[in-house]
Amino acid sequence: MTTQNPIEVARETLKQLSLRKLLPTPENFERVYHELTQTPMVRDNKLAILLLRALETLPQDNVQAKVTLNRLKQVCDENRWEQAPQLVIDFLRSSFASQQLTQSWGLLIQNLIKSWEIRQPDLPQHHKQSTLERVLINYGNQPEELNQKLVGLLQNWNAAPSVRETLPEIETVNGESSADTLTSPDSWQAWQRTLAFALKHGLEPRLASYPDLVDNLEALLKELDGIVDDANLNAFMPKLRAFMIKLELQSQQEGRLATGLANLLKLMLDNIAELNRSDDYLLGQVGSLQEMLSQEPLSMQQIYQLESSLKEVIRKQGMLKSSLDEAASSLRALLDRFVSRLAAMTDSTDEFHTKIQNHSEKLKHTSNVDDLGGIISALMEDTSIMQLDLTRSRDELVSAKEQVEAAEHRIHELEAALEAASAKVKEDQLTGAYNRRGLAEYFQREISRAERTAAPLSVALIDVDNFKQLNDRYGHLAGDDALKYLVDTIKHSLRPADIVARFGGEEFVILMPDTPETEAIQTVQRLQRELTKTFFLANNDKLLITFSAGIARWHLGEQEADVLERADHAMYQAKINGKNRVCSAENEIA
Repeated sequence: MTTQNPIEVARETLKQLSLRKLLPTPENFERVYHELTQTPMVRDNKLAILLLRALETLPQDNVQAKVTLNRLKQVCDENRWEQAPQLVIDFLRSSFASQQLTQSWGLLIQNLIKSWEIRQPDLPQHHKQSTLERVLINYGNQPEELNQKLVGLLQNWNAAPSVRETLPEIETVNGESSADTLTSPDSWQAWQRTLAFALKHGLEPRLASYPDLVDNLEALLKELDGIVDDANLNAFMPKLRAFMIKLELQSQQEGRLATGLANLLKLMLDNIAELNRSDDYLLGQVGSLQEMLSQEPLSMQQIYQLESSLKEVIRKQGMLKSSLDEAASSLRALLDRFVSRLAAMTDSTDEFHTKIQNHSEKLKHTSNVDDLGGIISALMEDTSIMQLDLTRSRDELVSAKEQVEAAEHRIHELEAALEAASAKVKEDQLTGAYNRRGLAEYFQREISRAERTAAPLSVALIDVDNFKQLNDRYGHLAGDDALKYLVDTIKHSLRPADIVARFGGEEFVILMPDTPETEAIQTVQRLQRELTKTFFLANNDKLLITFSAGIARWHLGEQEADVLERADHAMYQAKINGKNRVCSAENEIA
């Protein structure tokens, strides 16, 4: 502003206040006025000056106190008085905090950890724990006193045994020593009630199957309720210890019982599998149970999952088995009809043979022409009847043959359906791909075939890119749909001989028999291009599903885990290279 006319400056100041939507207070007017005239605004505040001088005389041993004081000076210079009170409080807290502590918190915690880890025969860990808990309970809300008491506690722990006995007990907030607190009637009764509650409600419900232990526990609870002095307590403790030993022995017995039952079940399953090698639908269920029992430790979640899967399989197999029994019954009935008809044909043939012999005898002893005509007529009639019987029997046998063939075809279909239902145990319920058990079975089969034929066997391990972000943004249902979409695309793009299995989470394994490494890489790259041709819809958003893959070729002598480990390393290299890539593990083979 070129003019320095005070009237013009005042008018322009009011105009600026209006434009800036500031209230026309003296402070705002003065600040804008000096901005326009480009003159320094000197406005001493005696109270602020005196306050800052006083604060500068206080200790400033830590960085936080210095930063807060500088901030307070800036606020006073800018007349932002509404922030000044809190800054004064923060400065005082920071300034006096270190002065009031016996030892800095960082050093104190470091010493506490060191003393805790030191094993002292005359100072067991449970004693350290109990004394530390008492200090934290009593002084947890008083930082300065907590600091002081913890320093004293460390001195007690680190002192020699003879000196430690002369040190004073840790006092509670009420001035009582810890020993006095623990032996006070109120504290004694509180611990008594706590122990009784734990035994009654925490332990007794778990002993419902052991009446003798329940009786022992009830007797202990009654005796616990009558404890009033140290003599009663000394008499009670051995009984409690004996009860705990019984409890531990019973727990060990339960563990041995569970192990024994599991071993018996394994033997039974092995026997069933050995006796029913031709029943593939039964072997599927037996195999899933054997795999579950071989896992250590066995969790209830695994049992529930297998139970749910087996229930569905058993339901489907029950329906198919009923149809199979009906088809088998129909086949038996048709065979009975077939045998009966053959027997009837045999009887008719014997009867016809007898009639022919009779007519032959009559011809030998007859010379009369009229008698010969009667014999010939009877012979023709019997022959005609025999021809009709044979024609009818032939038609019935042809019909029975067709029905038998239809029944056999139906039985084969039902047996195949039973095997397919049993194979569901080997499938991942979400995606329809094979699960880990199915993968292991097919992997071993293909390894055996590759050993016999020397044919190449390639394995691809693929991992969906950015799957966690997809789950976090669109939800787990969208993530599940994405995995289904991926598996469907893989199945439609690969050969019938190729196997896809869910390895875990968003990882999948593709087995490619009779496939060299270079061809396997091309196949997986073609699959990646196929995925990019269409969008995956998630909440009406169009997304591209991509994956990174590692390719490994099976080498003679390798096991499944060896090949998968090399493919896994290659897959992570593909992730490092920028995702949506394919890397081969064969470059690592010397």
